[in-house]
Amino acid sequence: MTELSQHEPEDDTESVNGLLEEVLREFAALESDADPLRVELVTSEILGEWWEAGDDLAAELIEFAAHAPEPERLVGPLAALRVLATSEEQREAAGLALEKLGLPEPAWAGLLYGVAVGECWRTADIYGDESSVLCVFGEGEQAHGLLVSIGYAVFGGWVDEAVIVESPDEVVAEMHSQASEGGDLVTCEQITAGRAHQLLADAFVGTELQDEPEVTDDYVRFRALAMARTRALPQPEPVDEPRIMTTEEQAEAIDEFFLASPDLADTEAARVCALRIIEFGCEHDPRRPLRVGPDKLASFVDFVDDGAVELTEEQDEALEAVLPAWARWGARRDGLPEDAVEPLLEAVEDRLYERALETESTVDSYLDGFEGLDEEAVAELLERRQFAIPSVYTEIADEEVELDPADPEQRRLLVIGEHPDFQESLAEDDLDEDAFLSVAAHTSVVDQLWDNEPPEVWAAAQRLLAKGMPRTEILDELAATLEARLETNEANGLEFDVDDYVQALDELN
Repeated sequence: MTELSQHEPEDDTESVNGLLEEVLREFAALESDADPLRVELVTSEILGEWWEAGDDLAAELIEFAAHAPEPERLVGPLAALRVLATSEEQREAAGLALEKLGLPEPAWAGLLYGVAVGECWRTADIYGDESSVLCVFGEGEQAHGLLVSIGYAVFGGWVDEAVIVESPDEVVAEMHSQASEGGDLVTCEQITAGRAHQLLADAFVGTELQDEPEVTDDYVRFRALAMARTRALPQPEPVDEPRIMTTEEQAEAIDEFFLASPDLADTEAARVCALRIIEFGCEHDPRRPLRVGPDKLASFVDFVDDGAVELTEEQDEALEAVLPAWARWGARRDGLPEDAVEPLLEAVEDRLYERALETESTVDSYLDGFEGLDEEAVAELLERRQFAIPSVYTEIADEEVELDPADPEQRRLLVIGEHPDFQESLAEDDLDEDAFLSVAAHTSVVDQLWDNEPPEVWAAAQRLLAKGMPRTEILDELAATLEARLETNEANGLEFDVDDYVQALDELN
């Protein structure tokens, strides 16, 4: 029997009902004549906590209203959810539940959506990578603003920060100052409320479509209120639908690029690189797929490094020459002024230089323990170990860190980094038994792939790869195969029968 180390999981004693009770207490503390904005902020923070935790307790609360022993305590939360719940279905359900209760509502309930819309402003960089939108609501001393930061490098534009500001006039002045200091590289303009609605609504969709968007704490806190303020704006102005580039148009763009780049070798590998850049633009920047910007091109490199954009080794080597040439061609095509071209090229060169340093140190880690291998053996080793650990970067405590996969403890952190649910449970020290076994199985499978022991693990992975199964699903399949054979021994550790495990691996197809 082969043994695995084990840490005892702790029971989660806090129930959903306990969390709802805490919410009911918070609303009970709000006076009937409380400032509506304060009520909205309290509600938004609660909904943000639930959203971040992945718990749909809003639906739980609405359902609870039908049989609550003290229904009067549900009036405030339901009145708030009727306006601030982030889905139309939940807003309607909260309103219906409130009607069925038939109880008096607090004075603030009728004032939550009654905000007057004021001026709307927007700043943007010349490349189209970043934008900030400010919408003013209310008048005089009661005025406040919604300030939203939007990035357009990926996902068609998405919000990474949203905040309610108390002094919108000061923010407008700061936006003008940024544009003045930025010269031709930053613009500031007043926009219609309908245009603001369109920009914000589209960008919020871009964020919500992501499984794990990298957003700020302010986004989590103000998310629900920001979406409610967006809905309060006039109808969004119509915009042109994204134009789909045909295969012929993509080929024409590639021909034009190489004709305009005589110093670039016109090879098949280089053409594939150009095609991948266009495909990336079509997916992530559909209204301007050929647009170039520092963030957009750096994001393309990130996607290549993460494996989301696939390149062969030859194509990857060609990228170092293709990307700067693409930036120069795109800058001319977009009509960027000369003072915008140099920062663009510098950003591309810096990202490629960082990548070269990362690749050099990373390869050393992946070849740890082996010297004097021939080219074929090196390729096989890298393929196996990079399948096990595709990146040396992960997030710990909301910070990206670089780790050494050759170190078993750091390798374990890289595995956990690919599973945010594991990481969160470990941080809170509330990993239940099922989750613990899953963590143990995943980390053990990765160790087995790294050491190629037993070799049947990598052989099974290769068979599943040949069938077209994604890497994450393959690792889940391998981990499940191991987990099904884990047993607790007398020392309270985990062990498994190697022969039984190998036989099960041989049967994976």
